[in-house]
Amino acid sequence: MTRRIPRSVAFLFTALVVAAASYAAAPLLQPDAFGSARPVPVPGAAGSLPGDAGSELGSVGDRLPLPARLSFWAARVEAAPTDFLSLVGLALAHAERARLTADVGAYEQALALVDRSISLVPAYPPTIRARAAIRFATHDFAGAEADARAVLESAPDDPSALAVLGDAALELGRPDDAAAAYARLEVVAPGPWLDVRRARLAYATGDRSGAIQLATRARAIAPDADPENLGFYHYAVGEFGRLAGDARMARIGFEAALSVRPDDPAALVGLARVAASEGSPEEAIAALERATAIAPQPESLALLGDLLAARDEAEAAADLYETVRLTGELGRLAGALYDRQLLGFELDHGGASEAILAQARASLEARPDAAGHDLVAWALRRLGRLDEAAAMSDRARATGIDDARVAFHAGAIALARGDARGGEALLREALARGPALDPVERAEAEQLLRG
Repeated sequence: MTRRIPRSVAFLFTALVVAAASYAAAPLLQPDAFGSARPVPVPGAAGSLPGDAGSELGSVGDRLPLPARLSFWAARVEAAPTDFLSLVGLALAHAERARLTADVGAYEQALALVDRSISLVPAYPPTIRARAAIRFATHDFAGAEADARAVLESAPDDPSALAVLGDAALELGRPDDAAAAYARLEVVAPGPWLDVRRARLAYATGDRSGAIQLATRARAIAPDADPENLGFYHYAVGEFGRLAGDARMARIGFEAALSVRPDDPAALVGLARVAASEGSPEEAIAALERATAIAPQPESLALLGDLLAARDEAEAAADLYETVRLTGELGRLAGALYDRQLLGFELDHGGASEAILAQARASLEARPDAAGHDLVAWALRRLGRLDEAAAMSDRARATGIDDARVAFHAGAIALARGDARGGEALLREALARGPALDPVERAEAEQLLRG
């Protein structure tokens, strides 16, 4: 029987388009080859402004459940519109709502509120630090870095600012700068929040086993150091296991994350990828339907559509693909948040064009990392510009990253240029990592090998 996806999913995209990040605090990018950001904890607790002596920020208001917290800070702002601390408290509550529900309007409210606070008291470091975290979450990585540096000028040991500084540098393709920021963070605030960042740095520079070791260590010490965010550390182990091709480690990590937070959409998507790679499409579809009901990201909607298309449920898949494409039409912020997801979707679903290539180049210019180079390489491959594609793919691999999707793309490009031995080796390497490739990628890689 054909499974129909409710049309309401499409309508949700008029309001819901932000990454499915489930844990508050200063951010770290999710290790995904097309790049989406996800927050990871730092000392000082989610949503609060640690060290704000005498203020209620980080005490009464921020210890309430999110709905009560929104009401608490909204009432304070209504009573005192120029209370700059309450403006930030409300901004951070809206930012958390955006992370949990993918409501782009909540992020826009958060940015407007924190800007109002800064206009009242321009040089207050905790307020600037809060804006840095919100800017990072909305993929304004250069703005986040600038804010972090501004905070560090007056507070050189601020752990949240150091974390954002390193995270932004990594997103912007500067791993050495990220490592330097994390080294400074180790001096002032070592802990699981640092280990999991270094895990991402290790992965981005080609050390997959080191990434798993660091993430595992972070999870081991998180119950004492950061119990409120334990689910994130379970998720991180699962994700690095998935990227390394260890389906068992990935499943255990994602299921542990869901035992802490049953509605964590990122863990649900990770579990779906594992199930799909293991030949369990029904489990994968069920997990994705749960995830997209919570936070309908383009990538998870596309993955669900691909699984339904493989089951000959073409109409339901087409509805989901239409919804994905709507995302890019919802405004500047939506486009910035999901540019690489949307471009990758088009390139893998028959939408390659010179316009898509131009957008991929613009994304690379803004974020010159491995994923950006790989995206341009894949666009060039789809357009048949093979020599240019090979050069760009080489630049992606020259960063040191050892990623299944990058290897798949490099192998496809090599085959198209007549390098059968090199291309086949890369494709087999990518396929050997199981859940690191999505079903549509795995199907194409297998087809190329058969050809």
